[in-house]
Amino acid sequence: MQLVSPNFKSIVEEMRAKVAAAKDPNQTTGTVRADAKLLGQQYQEVNVKDFVIAADEPILSGGTDKGPTPLDFFAASVGFCENVMFTRHATLHGLEFDSLETSVRGHWDRRGQYEIDGTNPSFKDMTVETRVTTKGPVEKVVQVARITHRTCPMHATITKAMNVTDKLFVNGQEVPL
Repeated sequence: MQLVSPNFKSIVEEMRAKVAAAKDPNQTTGTVRADAKLLGQQYQEVNVKDFVIAADEPILSGGTDKGPTPLDFFAASVGFCENVMFTRHATLHGLEFDSLETSVRGHWDRRGQYEIDGTNPSFKDMTVETRVTTKGPVEKVVQVARITHRTCPMHATITKAMNVTDKLFVNGQEVPL
């Protein structure tokens, strides 16, 4: 299975060139919008572009367990964004790969959700593990992973907010970043 289409590099190069050539800040500002509507006790749906995405809480939290939680989506968004940026930068740097998986784990103190003992509800830390299978040089994978972490909007945001540990595994072996 081919993960990247043959014309993907030209698409990425064209996107990069347009952003680089822009003189007006309005041409380089990215905007996202999500409109969430509560439809049940904890069940909700969000409209993002032409997509409808469901979110819920587990039954023990008063939900119906009909979808991932909002915090699940937060972690998933980090993984999705990292995979997008890794693929773009791998393409720009000539790194071919057979598989790419990003696992994101985060920890927070649930007492903060209920204002218990003045506890902060924000995430304390996150671990982002990138797993790549490739025949390419490990050094190039490390280079692309470092660029990915610097340029992924989600990763750049979470590193401002909490301690983030990045781990890289190439062909099953952990590699220092």
